[in-house]
Amino acid sequence: MDLLRLPLVVLSQVFKNMSFKEKFFISLLSKRARNTLKLTAEIPDFSFLLSNDFYIHYHLTFAINEYPSYVFMGETVKNCCIGGEEMRLTFNENGVILRDQPFRKQMILANHVLDSFRKPTFYVKCYNQTEPAFVWEFMKMINQRQLSIKSFDYDVAGNSSEFIPRILDECTEVTDHVFINVCFPDDFLYTPARPFKATKLSVCGKSNWLNLESFVNCRCITIQLDVHSYQTAQTYQSFSKNGWIRRFDYKRGTEREIKKYWTEFKMRNESEFFIYACNNCIGVHTKQAYLEFSKKDKPR
Repeated sequence: MDLLRLPLVVLSQVFKNMSFKEKFFISLLSKRARNTLKLTAEIPDFSFLLSNDFYIHYHLTFAINEYPSYVFMGETVKNCCIGGEEMRLTFNENGVILRDQPFRKQMILANHVLDSFRKPTFYVKCYNQTEPAFVWEFMKMINQRQLSIKSFDYDVAGNSSEFIPRILDECTEVTDHVFINVCFPDDFLYTPARPFKATKLSVCGKSNWLNLESFVNCRCITIQLDVHSYQTAQTYQSFSKNGWIRRFDYKRGTEREIKKYWTEFKMRNESEFFIYACNNCIGVHTKQAYLEFSKKDKPR
């Protein structure tokens, strides 16, 4: 039976009952098969994990940082040809791994997947062995396709002031959460090219490069301090009392300590911010983010 001869309405139901592996093999049959799959298959979520290996996960069943390698024990296809390149791929029902191959092949595989599925959303995680130049090219490729990136997570090994700012500029389109652990030179200060769309920004490690005033569009900013950081729990004071005031062009309103480590800032224009500051962490929350955090923090 020629599956592709079925009406599109019927095909959409057939694809719903197929695993990612089955859909992936259909995408390799022909350009027509790939276009039909893209037209009729449901819109997926993917997580892309970049390292020496390249992991693609379809329909998340675990948190993005909880993918042990044994989850991907499965069938190995040695002679899978994609974009004119032979690739050794390992599958399970909901994902594929390209093991220990150059970044060029990783990009070919990623582009094939993007050409096969309609407007997917993404969770991107990059391990510290991933070269910053590769991460920049990867993020740029997704943004050029105008696809939605929900979260970005990168633990950077060593200094790289050349490519990390470019990567962060590509992260302005991330919608939910940006997490980055990076070590810039002491005299480096990053200012984003455009406002960040992410509701949450998390910075770990050395955070002196972060210009807090440039990220006030984020509903929640969390900075995990370490021994190499010049930031202290007092940093939030000059940030809140000077940075926001200059940005919104009004005089200071009121502040009060609402509980241990937490201070509320209420401004003349009625906007409110909540600052969490302890020895190793600074958190800046909008009122909505603070209320959501407090609700989750209540004992059940």
